[in-house]
Amino acid sequence: MLIETIRFIYYLLTQTLRLYSFIWFIWIILSWLQAFGAMHLDYYNPIVNFFYKITDGVIDKVFAGKRLIVGMLDLSPLVFLLILQLVAPIILRFVFQFLLNLVSRI
Repeated sequence: MLIETIRFIYYLLTQTLRLYSFIWFIWIILSWLQAFGAMHLDYYNPIVNFFYKITDGVIDKVFAGKRLIVGMLDLSPLVFLLILQLVAPIILRFVFQFLLNLVSRI
């Protein structure tokens, strides 16, 4: 029973990570479209405001206010997305494998 619970939590966290990565991808595309003048983001729109709060706040904390800007593009969200896609699943898999091994010994 405990092993199934751990696997469910692992599945839930991986799906949450996938959803958060998708949100980041959408936000990167929207911000680049705004940077090139193809569209204007209305930050008073609740959806845009939600995306802004859950993405840019994280970037400020991760990069300590020092953004990676090349020309007129901010590449720090892209770097964070790559880290999120490459490093986070490995760490998550390692932790849950450790928990499964620990529970199987009980």
